[in-house]
Amino acid sequence: MATVLLHPDVTETLDALPNDIESRIRSKLDDAGDDPDRHLKPLTGRDEYSLRIGKRRAIIDWDKGAAELRVLKVDTRDTVYR
Repeated sequence: MATVLLHPDVTETLDALPNDIESRIRSKLDDAGDDPDRHLKPLTGRDEYSLRIGKRRAIIDWDKGAAELRVLKVDTRDTVYR
């Protein structure tokens, strides 16, 4: 089990989304915190991980030693990996 920490930019992004989408993303992030090995996919050539949430993706820095998931970015698939 890991603590999920949101970057301030991610908090702003989520607050700007419709409530149903925001709650779905937050729920999926909580699920990832409960079982990161199951939900997170390592990104090729990078140290971060990806979490799929429908059409959106979350880019996450997973600090296994501190048991923290730091959510760096949440956006649609076509823009989040840039």
